[in-house]
Amino acid sequence: MSVAKTGARLWAGLLLACAGAQAQAAPRDLYFVTQLFPPFITDSADGKLDGALIAILREACRRADWNCKVQAMVWKRALLTVGQGGADGLVLAQDAPERRAVMELSKPVLASSYGLYVQSGSALRYRQPGDLAGKTMAVYGPSLSQASSERLVQGVSGVSLAVELDPETVLRKLAAGRYGADAVAFSNDDVARYWIKRDGLGNVRKLAEVKPLAYLYGFTRSRLKPGMLETFNRVLDDMCRDGSLARLAAPSGIRLATCR
Repeated sequence: MSVAKTGARLWAGLLLACAGAQAQAAPRDLYFVTQLFPPFITDSADGKLDGALIAILREACRRADWNCKVQAMVWKRALLTVGQGGADGLVLAQDAPERRAVMELSKPVLASSYGLYVQSGSALRYRQPGDLAGKTMAVYGPSLSQASSERLVQGVSGVSLAVELDPETVLRKLAAGRYGADAVAFSNDDVARYWIKRDGLGNVRKLAEVKPLAYLYGFTRSRLKPGMLETFNRVLDDMCRDGSLARLAAPSGIRLATCR
C-alpha cells in the first residue's frame, strides 16, 4: 500500500473519530412530560413550570450538557405519552411496578409520605386500616395515590372510595363536609400541606401518616441511550454533595431523600 493511501486512510479515520467525539459531546435534546402537582411541580404567573422537581431537573440537565424541555399535561396523557415512547422521561415518578414496566428510574431525589386527613372536629382515631371500616375515603386518581389507598384498605369492610380528578378537590370537599362528617382523605402530605395553606382549609387536620415515599425521575426505556442514566445519577450525587439539591428544594419546603 502506498504512503499516500495509508495517510489518506489514517486521515479519514481521524476525521471519523473526531466526528464521533463531537457527536458524543454535543448537547442532547430531551423531552419530559409531567403534570402540575404543587408544591413539587408548579407554574408561575407567566406560565413557566417551577417547583422543586423542575428546578432540580433543569440544573441536572445543565450540568450534563443536555437541552431538556418539560411539558405539563393531564396525568393520564403524560403516562400514555411515556408508555408509547413519545417522551424521553417522566418528572414525578415513584419506584413502583407500574413505572418500572416502561421506565428506568433515577436515584431518589425528594422524600415525602402519604397521610390520612379529616375534619378538625372528627372523633376518628387511626391505629390500623381496620379503623376505617364503614368510612368514605376520598383520593385523587387515577394515580399511585389511589393505588396506595386501595392497598391500604384491602380487606377492610364497608370502605367507600370517592375518586376525584385532583388533590385540591379532595381536600376542599373534605373541608366542606361533602363526603360526610366521618370521611377521611388520602393524600400526599406535602401536597395536602400546600393546599390547606393555599385554600385556607383551617378545618382540615392530619390524622395519621401511613406510608413514606420518594420521588425521582423516570427515563423511557425505549428511548434511553447507553450511559445516560449513569450520567444523570452522577450529576444528582454531585448536586447532593455540593448542597444544590437542598438549595433547590428549600423554597418548596420538601425534604431530600437520603444523599449517598
